[in-house]
Amino acid sequence: MRSRLIALLLCLMAWPALAAVTPNSFVSPQTPNRGVVRFVQGTDAAGTYKTLYTAGANGSRCYTITESNTDASVAHAITVQIFNGGNPQQGIQILSTQSAGNNQATTAGPDQIFGATANASGWYWPSVSDQYGNHYLQLISGDTVQGTYATNMTGGAYIGLYAICADF
Repeated sequence: MRSRLIALLLCLMAWPALAAVTPNSFVSPQTPNRGVVRFVQGTDAAGTYKTLYTAGANGSRCYTITESNTDASVAHAITVQIFNGGNPQQGIQILSTQSAGNNQATTAGPDQIFGATANASGWYWPSVSDQYGNHYLQLISGDTVQGTYATNMTGGAYIGLYAICADF
């Protein structure tokens, strides 16, 4: 009887070790996506936010945001922020140069606004990085990336924002 009791106790103690264990698995974004928004002179008011990108149901990862500016006479301060529940959470201001991305002499906006070093405007958006050192912005479900500009545009001008992202 005593040996049966000991055997039963040993089986019960070993029971959790018999359970299947699921290893942590790396999950990468599955669906490439992009966001595009345009502010048009005479249609959009300075300081009004527009949604550039909405995170997917399982979250998203944004790799870069670039801007273009057809205004040949004014450099525009552009603010890009994460909103969740209608509240701004984090953001950055970038300075668009005159005609940025609109002619061969001036390239479109900052090449990389995410990272640990300042972009061309002297600002950076703190972010995480992957195993290769590429910085990205992690979004959760409910996050939107929104942008606006600060100063009025001259006649016929527009400002464009372009985000390269992927949804989980």
